[in-house]
Amino acid sequence: AVPGFYDDVVPLTADERAMIAKTDLTEAQFKQSTGVPAIWGDADYNIRERISARPTLDINGLWSGWSGPGPKTIIPAKAGVKLSSRLVGNQDPHKIYDQIKDYIESIAPPTVTVDVKLITTGKPALFAFDIPEMQAASRAYETAWGASPVFTRGGGSIPVVAEIADLMGIPVVMMGFGLDDDGLHSPNERFSIEMFHRGIETAIVYLDELAQL
Repeated sequence: AVPGFYDDVVPLTADERAMIAKTDLTEAQFKQSTGVPAIWGDADYNIRERISARPTLDINGLWSGWSGPGPKTIIPAKAGVKLSSRLVGNQDPHKIYDQIKDYIESIAPPTVTVDVKLITTGKPALFAFDIPEMQAASRAYETAWGASPVFTRGGGSIPVVAEIADLMGIPVVMMGFGLDDDGLHSPNERFSIEMFHRGIETAIVYLDELAQL
């Protein structure tokens, strides 16, 4: 493991874990929906908690040597890898980059030259679900849907969320209306008309709720 990688991770509170437990995602369901043969992660957290509240360190691509058609008996002189890391509340992207860079350089053999480059960063954001703005969102969902929402942390690459919160000193409320099987960002992504209309209703009620704070 990368030393210090988890140091600044904000742990789930008992209330947050109880809230997340209300969701019905099981490991079997996750495997079926994603097509993965096995699930890996911290055994102290269930699959929903891992997805929503734990950081990731992902290998996006690998390249080296000859990979075209036909044989070519070479010994590669170079190799490359592209990594990404989905961070969670209180983790600093530049600190994480330094930790990853230092770790990679520390395990490289002395005969290997390592060049680690930072491409881009985005700060994570985390807001408590018991603040007035979140509770207003809860009431909006209850009015439009007839049921109380379940607040979970969620992964997403939207750096402007943290920037708005930092620059303006206000919480940012993310309201989702897509379904788990909508295939977000996939070639065949979808979003139903029903969810679209219900989302509009929820937003209208939410704006009214905010006006009363």
